[in-house]
Amino acid sequence: MLIGTTVLPLHVTPESEFIFGDIRKTLKQPRFTGFFDLVIADPPFGLKFDKSSHEYGAEDYILYDDEFKGTEYEEFTHQWASVVYESLKDNGSFYLVSGWTRLREILNAVARIPFHLINHVIWAYSWGVYAKRKYVTSHYHILFLVKDKKNYTFKPQYVNPNTKRKGNPYERDVWFWPEYNRGNDPHRIKGHPCQLPIVLLEKMIKISTNEGDWIGDAFSGSAGCALAALNLNRNVASFEINPEYKNVMEKKLALGDHSTE
Repeated sequence: MLIGTTVLPLHVTPESEFIFGDIRKTLKQPRFTGFFDLVIADPPFGLKFDKSSHEYGAEDYILYDDEFKGTEYEEFTHQWASVVYESLKDNGSFYLVSGWTRLREILNAVARIPFHLINHVIWAYSWGVYAKRKYVTSHYHILFLVKDKKNYTFKPQYVNPNTKRKGNPYERDVWFWPEYNRGNDPHRIKGHPCQLPIVLLEKMIKISTNEGDWIGDAFSGSAGCALAALNLNRNVASFEINPEYKNVMEKKLALGDHSTE
């Protein structure tokens, strides 16, 4: 169904919808005010993707606008993150994924919003682009933010379920899956240049929500967050500006019922 802002109801149970348009407008709809239990955002990193960018130059990949000048990136982040804040329930949580190159602007932007920064998580991964005169970048930053620092969902039984420690397990703020890389990721498909692993997304969802909760999937891209949410019996609304990714999303969602639990 294609209407002004495109809404694609691709699933029935759990509930889900896919909304195409600028998130600064689509997420601002009154029906989403105070609506989500959790929002996960993997925004553009401002790296100026082009056809020479590694595998992204292949014909099988659809690139997106990733260029920002001057203070544009910080202002862009402040605008969409402010809308995310308004879309969360009073006890809602927010995970914001970022590379290191724009981290300063992101921290400056969210500092202007009444979020509470609970943790600065590092996701370390086992690959990186070869560098001759600097260290190979092999990590992402994940900001864990909440509206109310005394009232938010955090389920330690899902943080580190294999621990032998008695009582509640403790989780460190560095996450690493040594067995995971892009070459063996069963959920990675062609079409979108940036796809977070489902195991990472499911970790955030399991810790910060309950079954039946609503997840906001900001900058959905290939719909990986939607797949993770549906795998775990959460409802999800995905927001993506580029309708060209519709076919990529459908292919990703066809991989459903493959929870990493």
